[in-house]
This record gives sequence, structure tokens and C-alpha cells, in this order.
Amino acid sequence: MKKDIPSATLAMDALHRSSRARVLLLLLSLLLASCSEWLDVTPSARIKASDNFDTPRGFQDALAGIYMLMTEPACYGQELSFGMVDVLGKQYTTDSYTSNPYYYLFRYDYTADASKTKIAATWSAMYTAIANVNSLISYIDKADSTMFLPDEYNVIRGEAHALRAFLHFDLLRLFGPSYLVAPDALAIPYIKVFSSQVTPLSTVRQVIDAALADLEIAGKELARDPVTRGVSSADFSDFLRDRHYHFNYYAVKLLQARVYLYKGDHRNARSAAEEVIAQQLFTWAPESTIATVNAEARNYLFWPELIFTLNMNNITELAFGPTGFPALLATSGSGGLNKSVANWNAAYEVATYPNDYRNAYLLRALDTYGGYVTSNKLHQPTAVYGQEYLDKMPVMRLPEAYYIAAEAALYLQDKEAAVYYLNEARAHRNIHDPIAATLADEIIHEEIRKEHVKEFICEGQLFYYYKRRDSETIQFYNPGATGLHPRDIYVLPLPDDEIEFGYRYLETE
Repeated sequence: MKKDIPSATLAMDALHRSSRARVLLLLLSLLLASCSEWLDVTPSARIKASDNFDTPRGFQDALAGIYMLMTEPACYGQELSFGMVDVLGKQYTTDSYTSNPYYYLFRYDYTADASKTKIAATWSAMYTAIANVNSLISYIDKADSTMFLPDEYNVIRGEAHALRAFLHFDLLRLFGPSYLVAPDALAIPYIKVFSSQVTPLSTVRQVIDAALADLEIAGKELARDPVTRGVSSADFSDFLRDRHYHFNYYAVKLLQARVYLYKGDHRNARSAAEEVIAQQLFTWAPESTIATVNAEARNYLFWPELIFTLNMNNITELAFGPTGFPALLATSGSGGLNKSVANWNAAYEVATYPNDYRNAYLLRALDTYGGYVTSNKLHQPTAVYGQEYLDKMPVMRLPEAYYIAAEAALYLQDKEAAVYYLNEARAHRNIHDPIAATLADEIIHEEIRKEHVKEFICEGQLFYYYKRRDSETIQFYNPGATGLHPRDIYVLPLPDDEIEFGYRYLETE
């Protein structure tokens, strides 16, 4: 490994290449005021992060800046939602056009330049967000908590620790082997300090333990979260409003359930999931908002179920093209992310369950490209039909708690509970054909898998499901076409720069 090129310098060289990157450099400086008041400052005029943590507003803006980083296309704005990770999970029909930016990822060719570029961009963007989280934690830990309004200090500190766990866990799910396969294999660095020093790789087990430790802190701090009192929007300061846009207490519980299930700790996974199920703030979407005949007014996101969502005002541009005409999530051939009609019908079991809401009301037929369809989940209606449906990129939603509880209960030999949770979730998707507890475990597991396929399109969760279970098959993937067994494709390679230089951070002060 070369040691004569500081990782921060390499990051700065890359940073100076674009004006957008110069804006991102200021996210830690946080603009001295509102995150909407962007300053045109060049790197040579950088403001130290410490100058902006003298007031509660500085901490709030720091947190807002982290959420904005997470909406970047390399993160949850595209690649970790409807883009790269859904391609790997075979949520789309393989495209045969090399001009498609995902052509090589469709084939699990991680050595192609196009694949390496996307993988490296996601790695870099995620660790940039983590660097910002670590900076925020370092300042909140030494801040005077008395200068904050009631609950604000605890909520900010809790969100920061939760985000550190969340970001690292998704990196682990991409770049490390699954816990089931190799818990003591080296995976990714779990970085807890804001520094340009290279952090050694941690094992899968160490990353899991570190994430759970961060979530333990987050859960204690967010015990004062307004959502624990059943309130998301009213009667609080601007910062404590609209908690679904923040990593709130129940997002922490759902993430704990995810991590415990990944670890194979089914008792704790079930317990955390059941706490999410028991709450009353995030609820199933009413049928009347989904099954409305007015397609423009339809609740495609099932948004009351969104426990954590990112606020994005460019979803249409990223997913459907700058003119509003379908782009990535539409066209077959060059650029398309879609399913063939045959694959859609198989995934949604249309012959058996044609009235499943996710088929009956989210399917978008592509008239221009016959034989292909896509999901309308990310369609942005005009504001007149409901502001609450706009600008939301789903990240964590209520049904996942039911799927985790069902799977964990099945492993704990409580089949009655397992099918109860699974049937409850299916009923809220208009599937009223209950799974029987008398069925074999493997059949119930298969029904849980089917729900992941149907529920999480455009949300990047299916690939992680297959990987966690070390599945020998991936629906719609033919290993004969690539020569790669599914178990050969679950671990993405570390970017070349990371291997050579250990490059992770953007220098911000």
C-alpha cells in the first residue's frame, strides 16, 4: 500500500473537480445559517466546522446536511434505492443493451469499468456521510446541552448514532460477506472518529456489534423522541416536527430488528420488530387512498407506513427523466429499469392475486415499449392531489417489521405467530388467502421471500434478503448466462482507490 499520498489529499483532488462537490464540502460548515441558504464559497475559502456548532441551529443544520448527502444519486437517491441494489436483486429484467448504465451490473460483472465506477461512487458517498456524522457526534458530545430546547440535544445525538449504524450496516450488506457465511471475515472499516487517518477493516461480527452499540445509544437518547408519545408533526419546534423525515425512535427499533436478524439473533429481532408493530403512529395506508379511480391522486407510496423517508424534490428527474417522460424506470432497451410482463406476472402472482394493491394500482404499462412494465411507486403526483405524497424517497416502512417478526418467530418454532404476522401484512395488500400454520417451514419462508419481492421494488432491499439467507437461487437469475453461482455475487469488491490508498474522507477543516 502506498503511504506517501494522504487520503485526505486524494479526496480533495477528487472534490475540486466539480462545483457540486464544492457545495458538498460546505455541508459540514453548514452554511452559517439555514441549509437552504447556499453560499458560493470556493475550497480556498472553507469555513471550519467548529465555527458552526456554537448554537443549536448549527447542529440542526449539520444533521440536515447529512440527510441531504444521503439523497445523492450514489446513495439513497438512486443506487441504494431503485438503482444498483435493485438491479442486483433482479427486480428488473436483464437489459441486453450495452448502453444501459447497469448492463454489467445486470450480469454481476463487477470488474467492468461501468460497474466499478458506480460501486466506488457509492462507497465514497457513504463514507462522506459517515465522516459528517462523526464530526457531528464529536461536537454534540462536548456541547453545552443547556443551550438546546427540551429534548433537542438528546434527539440530535440519538439520530447521529443511529445514522452511523445505518450507513455502516448498509455498507456491510454490500461489501462484506453475510454473517451466516463468514462472521469473522474482514469486511469494511467501522469508523467512529472524524480523522483523515486510515481505519483498519473490521470483521463482519465487529461491524454488527459496533452498529448494535450505536443503536443502543440511539435508542436511549431517542426515548425522548416525540414519536414515542404518538406525535410526529404537531406542538413541537420546527426541528422536532415531521419525524418520518428523521431517523426516529421507531426507525432505530426497525434497524435493530434488521441487524439482529442479519446476525441470526431471532429473539432480539422479533422483540424489536414487535415494538414497531405495537406503536400507533405509523399505520397501514387506508385502502381508499390506494384504490382511488383518480390515478393522479393515488397514494403510490402507501406513505403513512413510511417510518423513515428522505425528503427529495428531484425524484421525477432521477427516476423518470427531466421531462417527466419515463426514463430509467420505464424504457426497455437502452437505459431501462423495468420488468417484462412475464416476470411481473410471476413476481406478483397475478394469476392468483390480481387484486394485490401492488399489482392492481402500482403497475405502469409502457405503451411505447410493449411487453415491459414498471412500478409507479415513485410517481410524483401534482401538488393539488396531495402534498403528502410528494418528495418522499422510502427508506424504511412498516411491513418490514411484520416480515422480520414472522421470520424470527418461524426460527423460534412459533409458527402460529409467524403466519399471523405474515397474514396481517398480506391482508393490508388485499391478499385475503391466509397462510396456514400447518405448512412446512420452507413453504412459509418462501411466502416471506415473495413478499420481499412484491413490497420492496424501488427500495433496494431484495438483494440484501437473498444475501442474508445465502440463497442458492435468485428469482429471474440464470447462472448459466454468466457462469456465476448466486453465492459468488453477494460481496461487492472494495473500490480500487480504497485498496490502494485507504481513501475515505473529505477534508473539511
